[in-house]
Amino acid sequence: MTAAYRLEVRAATAAERTAAGACLTEHRREARAAELTYDAFSVLALCEGGVVGGVIGQVFWNWLYAELVWVEKPFRGCGIGRAVMQRAEERARELGLAGIYLWTQSWQAPGFYSKLGFESFVVFENCPPGHQRLGFRKYL
Repeated sequence: MTAAYRLEVRAATAAERTAAGACLTEHRREARAAELTYDAFSVLALCEGGVVGGVIGQVFWNWLYAELVWVEKPFRGCGIGRAVMQRAEERARELGLAGIYLWTQSWQAPGFYSKLGFESFVVFENCPPGHQRLGFRKYL
C-alpha cells in the first residue's frame, strides 16, 4: 500500500505522543512480549541527616536500569559508591533479575563500573563533542 504523507520537523504534541505509545503497545502485544511495568528501585547512603549517594532506577521486564548513580563530593573515595552498587546487585539477584545496565560519560566513572564487573556494550563518540557516552551492563 502506498500512502500519501508529508514530513514535519517539530515537537510532538501530548496527543501525538500518546498515540505513538498506543501503537507501540499494540505492536508489543502482537509480538506476545511481556507487559512492560516499571517498579521504582533505590539504594541510598545516608549520613549526617541526609542522602549522600545512591542508586536510583527502575526495574522493568527482568532488568534493573540504574538511572542515577552518585556520591556527593565530600563522601567520594570512602567506599560508598561500591557499597551502594553491591547492595543494588544483591537486591537485583534477590528479585531474580537478569542484569543491571546504566549509562555514564567518559568524564564520570567508566573505570569504576569496569572494576565492579560491568562491561561496556556501546560507546557513542563525541557525545557531547570531545567526550563519550558509554552503556554498561552486568549479567547476573
